[in-house]
Amino acid sequence: MASAQTPAGLTISIKEHEHTRLTADNTISRFDPRGQVIVKNNSRKHAVWDAELELNRQNRTTLGADTLDIGRLNPMTEWEKDFIVKEIESPMLLLSESLDTFYERVGVNNALVYEYKMPVEISLNLRNHSGARINDIVVTKEIPPIFRDIKIQQSQIGKAEYDSKAGQIVWQIKELPSEGVAIQRIRATITAEDTEPKSGGKVRATYRIADVVRSTLNPTLHGSTETEVSVEKEENPLRVGFWRCKATLTNTSEFPLRLKRVQVVLTAPENELLYEGSPDLRLDPGEVWGHELEVRAEQPEFDVIALSTVEAPLHQEIIGTIEKAENIFPVLRIEGKKRVEPLELLAWEPAPVAITLQGRNTGTIDCDEITFIDSLPPGFEPPDNTQIRVRIADKPVTRTLKVDIRPKDRDPKLPHTLQILLHDLIENHSPIKPGDTVTVNYISIARTPKPNQEHRLPVTIEANTYPPGPKATTEVPESMAPLIKVRSVVRKLRKTRTVAPTTEAGELLVTVTFVNDGETSLQDPELQDLIPPNFEYVGVPSGTPEPALRDTMNGTVVTWALPTMMSRESFVGKYKYKPKA
Repeated sequence: MASAQTPAGLTISIKEHEHTRLTADNTISRFDPRGQVIVKNNSRKHAVWDAELELNRQNRTTLGADTLDIGRLNPMTEWEKDFIVKEIESPMLLLSESLDTFYERVGVNNALVYEYKMPVEISLNLRNHSGARINDIVVTKEIPPIFRDIKIQQSQIGKAEYDSKAGQIVWQIKELPSEGVAIQRIRATITAEDTEPKSGGKVRATYRIADVVRSTLNPTLHGSTETEVSVEKEENPLRVGFWRCKATLTNTSEFPLRLKRVQVVLTAPENELLYEGSPDLRLDPGEVWGHELEVRAEQPEFDVIALSTVEAPLHQEIIGTIEKAENIFPVLRIEGKKRVEPLELLAWEPAPVAITLQGRNTGTIDCDEITFIDSLPPGFEPPDNTQIRVRIADKPVTRTLKVDIRPKDRDPKLPHTLQILLHDLIENHSPIKPGDTVTVNYISIARTPKPNQEHRLPVTIEANTYPPGPKATTEVPESMAPLIKVRSVVRKLRKTRTVAPTTEAGELLVTVTFVNDGETSLQDPELQDLIPPNFEYVGVPSGTPEPALRDTMNGTVVTWALPTMMSRESFVGKYKYKPKA
């Protein structure tokens, strides 16, 4: 089957091209509206001469004239003129792209988390604000190899398909009405296996708008081409001296003509205007205009003067291209350390333990918050909130610091969890930038370390960005946490007791001396002596500590409770008793 051929004739085309570049955040970075006026002679044998193009309106272009001189258009040639469209700031079709790296949560997240499978949603949005239909829209979305599990959501309008070999999604819309909106969503997953920023893929859109231009041009073509003029004269047999005359003009070209004005002039025997008219008549190729009249003359001669111009249909369209830059996804990653000093304690000896926690931003995005979740085993007294020191790099942090210690009673017999949170850093302090280290220092007191025990001190660190998404988490697990060992030491307490009579009849003064001969201090020691059953407690000499008394079957137990006894320290207790009456 033969292909359709362009009909012989003239065509005027105004083709405008609007090329738009968008940044990653959908802002126009460049908008370049340009156009061409094209006059084409499609005839293979007829020319047009003295051609000119009357623009009618050209206030939005750089053409700079109301009429453009074309001159001669030979067969199968064309003339064109480029221009720039002025006073236009945005394209007819608006494109935007939204990428959410964690669509399962309310809000839009724009970062990845190291080694975390992120549920990603891409939303392509189109809006027609041209006032006319936009046709043949093709949106091409690059899908980089890091995207997995590609799922195209049901199209509201048009059809979208994924080409895995080309690594792109092509969304085609045959027609989008004026003020129409179209949205195409794509879901996928991304797992960042390193911290290098990841490309979200470029977007390109092409479209066509028929019978519309923004330059407001409405040109008219004027030009001459081949015509045939003839005059026929015949003597009237019924009227002597009169002639029947017929003037005709035939369009012998392949172009439609507009016959604007015609004059029939008698040239002999005298010059005389016999007819003048403005028919404003369209003559298609091969069509004839004619006019008959009767003239009294002996041998009349005639001439026909005709003003005609070629006609050409006007074709207008806008061809648009939009190119959007790729979104770049930074990667959130946190790494942590924990140091404890000393790593060896003496049994039964209270000792301060210095704990240092460190979280380092090893990703490629600022952190807005970081949380240290630290664990203290039984026997370790947690610090007071005011004793915790935090700094980012070398800058102390206090205002955005929140500390939660559970349980709140700080009983050293119980295990404790410390949650140390730095929050809203971007707004209230400064973010934790890539490469920055957050350091937490505090002192815990090991109250009564028991011999031959080991204590692991793990920690978990969480970090997040703004806007928040899933947290990046790292931990120093039990197997790798600092290990505190308690070294066994000998506890040795020596006691001596002397009894001597006082000045009171039958009354005895007991002097008990306790000496800590061990290698370590004694915590909360209770020093005891026993009054025999047949004796009763009288009191203590002036200036000596009062003991506690407890009656038993074997007598009365005398007890002095001390907070501590350091190694080689001694205590002397005195009391008086006498026989029961």
